[in-house]
Amino acid sequence: MIEKVKSLFSSTHKHPPASASASFQVLSDLHLETGPPQYASFEIPVRANHLILAGDIGRLADYDRYCNFIQKQTDRFALVFLVLGNHEFYHGSFAEGIERARMLEQEPCLNGRLVLLHQRRFDLPGSGVTVLGCTLWSDVAHDSRRIVCSKVKDRLLIRDWSVDDHNARHRSDLTWLRDEIRSIITTGNSTSTTTCVTEKQTQEQQQKKKQKQRSVLVITHHAPSTRKMSSPQQHAESALFGTDTLPEGLDGVVKTWVFGHTHYTTDFREQGVRIISNQRGYMLHRSDKTDGEGGKFDIEKVIHV
Repeated sequence: MIEKVKSLFSSTHKHPPASASASFQVLSDLHLETGPPQYASFEIPVRANHLILAGDIGRLADYDRYCNFIQKQTDRFALVFLVLGNHEFYHGSFAEGIERARMLEQEPCLNGRLVLLHQRRFDLPGSGVTVLGCTLWSDVAHDSRRIVCSKVKDRLLIRDWSVDDHNARHRSDLTWLRDEIRSIITTGNSTSTTTCVTEKQTQEQQQKKKQKQRSVLVITHHAPSTRKMSSPQQHAESALFGTDTLPEGLDGVVKTWVFGHTHYTTDFREQGVRIISNQRGYMLHRSDKTDGEGGKFDIEKVIHV
């Protein structure tokens, strides 16, 4: 009898209900590369089980210092989710940045706790949460190319990078993200075609369906919309920051969307999705202030999904 009771508790622990939530501390645009570099000095107090770093944390070209900063976080958080921002690629090519990021994820000192979200789905153990992550580069329309080329340093600081490359990466990220969301919707809404089933079979099918239902958290660096995602003064430059992808195909499955890049901290709901950013921004010269706008950057910001 005792062994049966132990088995029941063990089974419950290993297979929690799909509705179980998870806590995430949310930060982006720390820009630790700005001078003097802050990789060693910047501290994040632990307020959740998991940490989201939604891009522009620093430069992967500063590999050792970047790795040391990430190690400080993996030593204290259960998992660290990293989306690559455009600054991660500075002083190298796009391919080199991806190679460095993948090497970083495999560093023994991180103990497998870094999750690189480069077009990746991650089903969080012990919860009903699915994390989808990619950079989601913005889509630069033809009539916006001139302003993008004049204001964005990416084409100068990412080797062999062009607006065409930028747009190609946007299409790749968006296609991947839509396919993943569509797959989750299809799986979560699947039903049996059998017309004659017993009550027990019906209950089993309902239980399986419930287990398949996931709370989806999307993490991108660029914004999923051009509205309410950046300072109103920057509306004319919205192509720099994001693309209107949010209303398309979410079908109620995406619960929360975290983004960065705009240096505009915000938290609101649109199309039934909680949209949140918590962006530090650049440290201003000879000051302890940053250029972040919108709501106040909160290093202790936590969300529950």
